[in-house]
This record gives sequence, structure tokens and C-alpha cells, in this order.
Amino acid sequence: MNLASSFALLKHKRTKIIATIGPASANQKTIAQLIDKGADVFRLNMSHGEHKTHEQSYQMIRKVAQEKGRHIAVLADLCGPKIRTGTFKEGSIVLNQGEEVVMTVCDVVGEQGLIPSQYKNLIQDIAVGHRIFLADGEMELQVLSIEDTDVRCLVVHGGELGEHKGINLPDSDVSAPAMTEKDVKDAAFAVGLGIDFVALSFVRSAEDILQLRARLDEQGAKCGIVAKIERPEALEDADAIVQASDVVMVARGDLGVELPPEQVPIAQQMLVDVARLYHKPVIVATQVLESMIEHSRPTRAEATDIFHSVSSGACGIMLSGETAVGAYPVAAVEMMSRVILHAEAFLWKKNAFASSEVVKEHMVLPFGSAVARSTAQLSRDLMVRGIAVLSCSGETAATISSARPEAPILGISPRAEACRKMNMLWGVIPVLVESCLPENQVDIVKALVKQYDLAGDGDSVLLVQGFHQNEELNHPSVMALKV
Repeated sequence: MNLASSFALLKHKRTKIIATIGPASANQKTIAQLIDKGADVFRLNMSHGEHKTHEQSYQMIRKVAQEKGRHIAVLADLCGPKIRTGTFKEGSIVLNQGEEVVMTVCDVVGEQGLIPSQYKNLIQDIAVGHRIFLADGEMELQVLSIEDTDVRCLVVHGGELGEHKGINLPDSDVSAPAMTEKDVKDAAFAVGLGIDFVALSFVRSAEDILQLRARLDEQGAKCGIVAKIERPEALEDADAIVQASDVVMVARGDLGVELPPEQVPIAQQMLVDVARLYHKPVIVATQVLESMIEHSRPTRAEATDIFHSVSSGACGIMLSGETAVGAYPVAAVEMMSRVILHAEAFLWKKNAFASSEVVKEHMVLPFGSAVARSTAQLSRDLMVRGIAVLSCSGETAATISSARPEAPILGISPRAEACRKMNMLWGVIPVLVESCLPENQVDIVKALVKQYDLAGDGDSVLLVQGFHQNEELNHPSVMALKV
């Protein structure tokens, strides 16, 4: 048997790439190269940098995207209540396995045997026997006793602990609010810029999303909310969180610290499934091409990780340090595009785009979901070259995208902000039109599928419209057209 590992590539990449802007990429030339190599969304990490720097990056992204005629979305990622160590006299200390150390909430400089915590609620949130992970899980402590402002701990796994390293409390209900004072200011700043998405870190329940939504509504903001799932308790409220948000991000960094490593891939797949069930884009993030921060080529395991994310049905994959501070930001995006394109060519050849369809056992599908699944099947049965979706808000495009049809999707809208948001959706090519009235819809669609090289004379396409978030307002229609 000949096991060919190379297939004819599809014309259009389906899985979207989110690239983080930072010192390595915050210039017009690099931003333009990142777009050319496949970046669809840019992330501004509010954990680093000042507002002035982020504003400059935002303006550059908008300028370059306009010059290229691309509807590039911008995402502002809020820091959230990140719990960190304080400072040390010598810059770091060494934790030796089996020794006892003290973690304190007092405002002191740390030294050997004494770890200052910037999180003042530590004493209230932990209990004897709880685990404390340090520096992304590299070190582990176990709580022996709690006295006033100090926590006496046993070092279970040691190492060198530096300043401002992350503290994770996997056994504790962290009482810190989802939005810090810094997050409130950062969100207001991002809304003022005209950001497309705001990401909320360390989401624990749907209520966290609703509180942010209320703040955004007060400011008249139209940006979408990305729920970052990085706490185990979020998995317990996953359905409600997904329904309350606009996009879901599987943030494997902190999630991978607080969950056993063997459970992270399972949690990732379950979150992808739930997001697709509710027609929400889902992003896989963290350590995707981490070796390319320093090296020009990825590991084979990283390439396989991208393939798995693509085949599992994720809408997008995010690069963090790889494009923000790495030595090869453009090469990282190019490599991700290559792996995605080859993975999608394989899946298309195997008729496997929809093989990960998400339907709960004995579940009665909402009418819109049923029509979307039928549309995907119809596109395969008729072997159409494209699906044109008329979508003012992007809801129709999101619904069709969730069914993962084999044909590429043109998301046609008269709203620029909707086009940018649709660039987050799997398989969707956003197209801005001045208007699309019923009397000229067919002519516009035929012209656009030719313009975007999806179909030629005599080819078949589908025209879809009429989906709405409110099921009672759903009046979907699907029409087959000959170009």
C-alpha cells in the first residue's frame, strides 16, 4: 500500500491564525508579512506593554489591513487576576525537594526559604493539604500550616524560582474577581480604539462573562467577548460560559498547570465540541510552536499538535511568544499555515471536515443547527464550489461555519465590523458590499464567487441567508445557483 503524505492543497485556508503582536512584530513591515503568510487576527496582550504602544500597534494593523484590502480582526487580551511571586534579594531562590519554606502575603523582599506573594487573599483561599504550583507548574509546594500572614509549605518538586513568576492554586476556589482594576481600564481603552474582540482571562463562570458584557454595553461597545478557559472550575460551567460568550479560547498554559497533563487534550476536545454545538468560534492556544521562539524550525510534536487541532475542528490556532518576542515571527506564521494547509488537504481528501460533527445523543437540534448540517451535506452532495452567506451581523456565517462544510464560505456583509469578526470563523472569507438587495443578490453572488476564484461558468454554488441568534426569528433559506 502506498501511503502518500502529500496532497493537492486547497485554494483557501479554513483554520484561522491568531498572531500576537509584540516587540518582534510591532512594525508595519512585519505586520504586512504576517498577513501575507496567513495571519487572520492580531492579538494585543494587555499583560505587557503600555497603552501608547498598543495604540500604535492597533493603528499599524488597521493601516496595513486597509492597504491590503483585508478584514483583519484585532483582539485585546485582558490580563486577569494573575497571581505572582514578588521580588527576591538575589533575583531568585532555590527550592530544594523535601525542605520547608514560607510563603507570605507581607510586603517584603524574598530570600532563601521565604517567598513573597503578590496575592493578598492567599490566606483565605487555601487550606492545609492544598497544592501550590509555581512558575507554570515547574515547582510544587504542599501547604502544611497557615498562620496569620504566612503559609508554611513542603517543597514537593523544587527548582530555581525567579521574580514575578506565576502562582497557581489548583485545589482552591480563588476569590479574586475576574476583572481587576487594570482590566477595567484596559477594556475601556480597547473599546475606545475600536477593538473587535476582548478576551477575559481566568473565566470561572458565565457570570464573569455577563459582568464584562454589562460593562461593554454601558460603553456602547460592539466588540465580541472571548472566554479564556484556563481554570478547572470553568469546565464545570462550560455550557453556560460558551453560550454567554462570543468566542472560546482553550488557554492551555494555566489550564495545563492546574489539570493533570493527560487530561488537557481531553478538555481541549470537549471544549471544541461544546463551542461548535453552540456555533461559537473556538481557538486553541499556548505552546503551539514554542520552539520557534528560538529556532527556525518546529519540533515534529508541535507540527502534530497543529494537525490535531485542525482535525479536531478548532476554528483558529493562536501564536503567543512565537510572534510577540520570538526570533522568527514571520517564519512561525508561515510554518503554521503550511501545516494547516496540508492537514486540511488531507481531511478534504478523506471527506473528513464534518467527521467531528457534534450532536449530543438523543438531542433535538435547534432548527438553525439542523439547517446548517443539511447545508453542509447538500454542499457535498451537489459538489458545489462555494457557499455564499448573506450575513449582516455574521450570525448566519457562524452557523454555517460550525457545520464545517467542505466548500469555502463567502461571508457577505454591508458592515465592516461584521466582516472583521467573520475573519475569526472557520472557512469564512469575509466580503464587504455596499448593499445586497433581494433584486440583485443572485448577480452579486455570481460575481463574487468568480472574483474570489471559487467558481467559474457552469459551476454550482449555494446561497444561504436568514439565520438569527434568536431561534424564533430564524427564517433560513438555502438556494442552489449555477454560475
